[in-house]
Amino acid sequence: MNIKNSILNGGEDRNRDLIWIGILMVVAFLLRMLSNQKYGFHRDEFLYISQGQHLDWGFWSNPPGPAFFSWLTQATLGDSLWAIRFFPALLGVLTIGLVCLMARDMGGKRYAQLLAGICVIISSSMPRAFLMYNPVPFDIFYWTLLAFLLLRYIKRGQNQYLWYLGLTAGLGFINKYSILFFALPAIIALLTTKHRKVFQRRDFWIGVSLGMVIILPNIGWQWNNGFPVIGHMEELQQNQLTNVRPLDFIKDQLLFNASVLLVWLPGLWYLFASKKGTPYRLIGIIFIGIIALLLFLQGKSYYTLGAYPMMFAAGACMWEHWTTRRIWLRIVPLVVCPLIFFRLMPFSVPYLKLDKMIAFGQEAVEMGLDGVVRWEDGEIHPLPQDYADMLGWEELGDLVKEALSQLNESESYLIYCENFGQVGAVNYYGKNEGIKAVSFADAFAYWVPEELTPDVQTFIYVNDELGDDVANLFENINEVGRVNNPYARERGTRVYLCQHPRSSFPEFWALRVRQVRTNLGMLQE
Repeated sequence: MNIKNSILNGGEDRNRDLIWIGILMVVAFLLRMLSNQKYGFHRDEFLYISQGQHLDWGFWSNPPGPAFFSWLTQATLGDSLWAIRFFPALLGVLTIGLVCLMARDMGGKRYAQLLAGICVIISSSMPRAFLMYNPVPFDIFYWTLLAFLLLRYIKRGQNQYLWYLGLTAGLGFINKYSILFFALPAIIALLTTKHRKVFQRRDFWIGVSLGMVIILPNIGWQWNNGFPVIGHMEELQQNQLTNVRPLDFIKDQLLFNASVLLVWLPGLWYLFASKKGTPYRLIGIIFIGIIALLLFLQGKSYYTLGAYPMMFAAGACMWEHWTTRRIWLRIVPLVVCPLIFFRLMPFSVPYLKLDKMIAFGQEAVEMGLDGVVRWEDGEIHPLPQDYADMLGWEELGDLVKEALSQLNESESYLIYCENFGQVGAVNYYGKNEGIKAVSFADAFAYWVPEELTPDVQTFIYVNDELGDDVANLFENINEVGRVNNPYARERGTRVYLCQHPRSSFPEFWALRVRQVRTNLGMLQE
């Protein structure tokens, strides 16, 4: 039997199925590593690189998980763009493996398994989700692993999977608190189905206890630091979530995985209407619960991404079931889905040059697909926000170096940046020169010096405008330059060289630190 027929006809050889899955994973890993370095570091990646250099049990906007893997990456692979994006690529292929195995556990043979894995590769959203280093690729992986373990428990009834569920939930929690958006619908689904008896099992509560052991250090850190997660969520609600419109949220759900809509949408039919899939209806209930919960809470559209891999598995099984007597129809999703993906691929993989990417974005807007270039401010821009956040950082680092070149060798100074992308970029591109900037943004607020030595009289200020407090403090203020890349989200960010303070700059700094501590309530006095 040739390769084509072997795939389309499925198969009974489980070992051979695993070989096919392994081949798919290796190919996917190589493709991801070859396509994830086109533009540059993303704003968020600078934050997590820095967190990896300051390990703790928690941070202002996120739990400690991303910092740990950042530290591990830098300690073993280094901090190049290739190294930092290694784990996201690895998590992407592990997710492929889990999805293939989920399809097998749902009754799918080789065709369903491979189709499910291919959906992860050519989904409109997954390549981009597994592109950059941030909590999102970990989040999707943990959600998928939870669904896989839950499915295994439903299918096999082996209690050790309850232990694994607790451990995975704990790891997911210390990666991103949004794991609760999966856990809550899952608990409701268990309570409202025949699986409610799981709450009477001792092993379930052992799993819960194992998860709590992982979670408690972060809860303790939150307690000791005044629960900064609450302040972060309030800030998120005011600045970003208010721009989330229900209709846009729903449109984005269809757009995120538009290339494989033909597969994942039938997954709902498989879980709710197909006799073969109804034993796994719990998975469908969880999926609907996640969408409904995030729609109600005005969550960001991409918060749902972790819910889709399990639907890829269900949909692939539905296709295999539909085409049992019409094998030739199995070629349909294997042709149609890749064609749609290749049409939308520039939004999934940043491989186009800027001018072509901008033209592609304009074309998408004209087609009504404006969500891909709509930023958190609710406005439409030339590039997707993630791509714009990968531009201009090295230019900013060079501007700070230029400012430092204007100082005497003995002159003491402080470099301050207004947001975490700026300070992370300045520190990254200036590390070879020993440049170290500070900021009150996000986790960087934990690492600012409380006091300055009296000889610090020069201030290098990075922001998009000069505030009145700084303008009134220094006699000599010169704009060294600004980020000129017209498509960078940091376009217009300026670097000011401020000298000859009218009053003590160290006293001004100490007062500012105390104000930040009071306003944020995130640092102990």
